[in-house]
Amino acid sequence: MSRPGVLLPVLQRWSCHNCGGCCREHQITITEQEKQRIERQQWSAESGIAGDRPLIVAQGTAWRLNHQDDGACVFLDENGLCRIHAKFGEAAKPLACRLYPYAIHPAGHLVTTSLRFSCPSVVQNRGELVTSCRATIESLAAEVVPADYRTSPAPDLRTGQSLDWPDVTRILAFLERGISDSSVPLVTRLIRILSWLELLDRADSATVVGDQLGTLLPLLHEASVRAYPGDVVPEQPPSKLARIMFRQFVAQLLRHDTAVLARRGLSARLSLLLQGLRFTLGLGRIPQVADPESVRVAFVERAGLGKAETRVRFRQLEQPLGGRTAECDDVLERYFRVRIQGLHFCGPAFYGYSLIAGFQSLALMYPAVMWTARLRAARVGRSQLQQSDVEAALATLDHNFGYSPVIGLQTSRQRIRQLAQMQQITTLCAWYSR
Repeated sequence: MSRPGVLLPVLQRWSCHNCGGCCREHQITITEQEKQRIERQQWSAESGIAGDRPLIVAQGTAWRLNHQDDGACVFLDENGLCRIHAKFGEAAKPLACRLYPYAIHPAGHLVTTSLRFSCPSVVQNRGELVTSCRATIESLAAEVVPADYRTSPAPDLRTGQSLDWPDVTRILAFLERGISDSSVPLVTRLIRILSWLELLDRADSATVVGDQLGTLLPLLHEASVRAYPGDVVPEQPPSKLARIMFRQFVAQLLRHDTAVLARRGLSARLSLLLQGLRFTLGLGRIPQVADPESVRVAFVERAGLGKAETRVRFRQLEQPLGGRTAECDDVLERYFRVRIQGLHFCGPAFYGYSLIAGFQSLALMYPAVMWTARLRAARVGRSQLQQSDVEAALATLDHNFGYSPVIGLQTSRQRIRQLAQMQQITTLCAWYSR
C-alpha cells in the first residue's frame, strides 16, 4: 500500500541554529525501543556523560531522557550540541528530537506538516525552504503515521456538525484567502474571517455541506469585506470580563514547566498559582516571567541586549504601542498561514477542537502576541513595538499553544466559546493592535 502524500508549508524556512532551547525546555518521551537503543550505545564518563544520574527515567508508563542540574538534556554538551548526534549520527536520536520543530499530522488521505514557532529560527524564517527538505520530512512522516494508516476523520465544523474532507478543504481555502489579503492590515483580515465564521456557525446544517457550502462561502467572504473595508479602529475597549479571560489565556501560554521548575516542588506550584491569580486580577505590576532559554539566547544574548529590569504595570499595556506595521504583520501572517496549511488548529492536531472554535482560539493568539510584545517593549522603556518584540513574543507563547494539556481542558474551551459569544475576540484583536 502506498503511503499518503505529505503537504508542506510553502512559505516557511527553517534550519537549526543551535540555540539549545529545545534541549532545555522539553521533556523528551521515548519508546521502549529507543530506550534499548540508547542503552546499547554504552555511554560513560569518558563520553562526557556525568555518572551521577541515570540517562533515562520513568514517566508514568513511558520513559523520558533525564536532565542535568541546569535543566539541559543529559546528552547536551557544553557547546549546545547533542552527543548522540555527534557520536552516532542524527538517525540515532529519538524521534521526538529529530521531529522538532516539525508537527506532522494525518489529514484525510494526506499528511500535513506545520512547524512550531517556539523555535526562534522558525519565527525568524531562517534557513532552507521547508519545501527543499521534502525527503527528510517524508521520512519523518513515515515514522509518525502508522503503516496501516487509512483515513482520519475530518474535524467538525462546530460541536455536533460533522464535515467531510472536501468541505474542510473549501473552508481552508477561504481562511487562507482571507489571511493572505495584504491590501488591509492583518487585524482587519482576522476580523473579517471571524465575522464570516460567526455567520457560518449560525447557518442551517443543510447549507454548510457540499455544493451549498461552495455557494455560501464566497457570499460570506464578500459580505465580510464590505463590512470591514479597511483599517479597523476599535470603537470601545474590551469588557472587564473579556480582559480577565484574555489575561488568563495569556498566563497559560506564558507558563513553562521545565525540569528545573519541577524539582522546586510545592514552592514552584504555589508561585505559579499566585502568578495566575495576579493575571486574573490584572492589578499592580505584572509578575516577572523568565524568557524560555531559546528566546533568551536568540533575542537577548545574540542581540547583545542585557536583562530587562523595568517592572511594568498591567495598565501600561492598555495604551497604544504602534503594533500595526508591515513587518509585524508579515511575521504573524506567516504564522497563521503555516497553521492553516498544516491544519494545526483543529481536529486531532488540536485537542479535537471544531474548525470554528479552533480558529477562534488561533485568532486569540494575535492579541496575546501583541500584548506580550508590548510587555517586552515596555520592560526596556520603549514606546513603539519592534519586529523582534513580536518574534520573541510569538516564540514564547507558541511553546504552549497546542502543546499544553491545559488548552484542551473544558474550562479553556468554555473561555473561547464565551469570548466568541460576547463578540470580544474581534474587540481584543482590534484593541491590542493599536
